[in-house]
Amino acid sequence: MTESDLLQACQRHDVRAQTALYNTYKSRLMGLCRRYAHSQPEAEDMFHEGFIRIFHQLHTLEQADKLVPWMKRVMVNAAINVYHKNHKQQAETELDDAWERISPDHMDTLSRLGTEELLRLIEQLPDGYRMVFNLYVIDGYNHNEIAGLMGIAEGTSKSQLARAKNLLKTKLKILGIVSYEES
Repeated sequence: MTESDLLQACQRHDVRAQTALYNTYKSRLMGLCRRYAHSQPEAEDMFHEGFIRIFHQLHTLEQADKLVPWMKRVMVNAAINVYHKNHKQQAETELDDAWERISPDHMDTLSRLGTEELLRLIEQLPDGYRMVFNLYVIDGYNHNEIAGLMGIAEGTSKSQLARAKNLLKTKLKILGIVSYEES
């Protein structure tokens, strides 16, 4: 069954197609939720909320080639909704010197970590830092988009990204994965 056939069958509420869609993408989408969640149960909440929305809104999708990016966006929005439910108050601070992109050296370091190690490090970040880090570094949103999605100031997004990176850097040093001096 092609992705187009699968999409059309799901839009007709074919239970077997819906099961196939779920089984085909559950690992990838749960992995996305784990990056945003503070814990496995929170990731499961995000995942279930996201899949409910996917099945309720699947009729709006017209192009099968947009299925995966669309489902990822639905899951990211579910993660943000769970975040907002769990964290109503968000401290806003400004940090002018926030990094605009993760450096190639950091990407090389991160690529040497196993997926589970990286997930554990990201899970340990404070909630706001974790959300901004995932949205910016991994999912490619810019600070203006993140501010709109999370209901925070753009400067807060920059600040939280910089602080997330600094915390990750510190954790990597403690683990002995990186060793360099601050400039």
